[in-house]
Amino acid sequence: MEGYFQLGYLRKKHGYKGEVILHVESDHPARYASLDVLFFEEAGQPIPYFVSSIRTHITSEFILRLEDADDEASVQSLVGKAVFLPEEDLPELDDDQYYYHEIIGFDVKDAAVSETMTLEDVIERPGQPLLVLSHPQRENPIYIPLVDEFVVSMDKKAKCLTLAAPAELYSLGD
Repeated sequence: MEGYFQLGYLRKKHGYKGEVILHVESDHPARYASLDVLFFEEAGQPIPYFVSSIRTHITSEFILRLEDADDEASVQSLVGKAVFLPEEDLPELDDDQYYYHEIIGFDVKDAAVSETMTLEDVIERPGQPLLVLSHPQRENPIYIPLVDEFVVSMDKKAKCLTLAAPAELYSLGD
């Protein structure tokens, strides 16, 4: 959804009184401890749900009750759905920092590869995230760990990421 970022997802019901557990995918989940509205995507459009109560469950999870989904059946229909917030709710970052959703579609260059690639996705994995790259002459995606040692530069204005990953990583899966 244009103008929104995925905050997390509703992981499961909590008890039998219409509460649900929100799993937040953020380095600083406490920033979202006072949400008053969150959004779900339906037919490509953001649908707001107002939060009537929220409390911390564990570090990256909150127990919440939604105004229009306050019984077991209606909450169950939302379990597993992605939760979105407007991008303007994101904290400002320094010039050398970025959110993963901002870099999707960037050109990717590496001296080990002659052609320019495209950043299709960032997969969050335990240990480190993975960049999913498409190459104009390959059918299968290329997966490169997103670690500081491989990132040479990031130019947000030119929408270009320059890497220096080991050449062998680009030929895996050929």
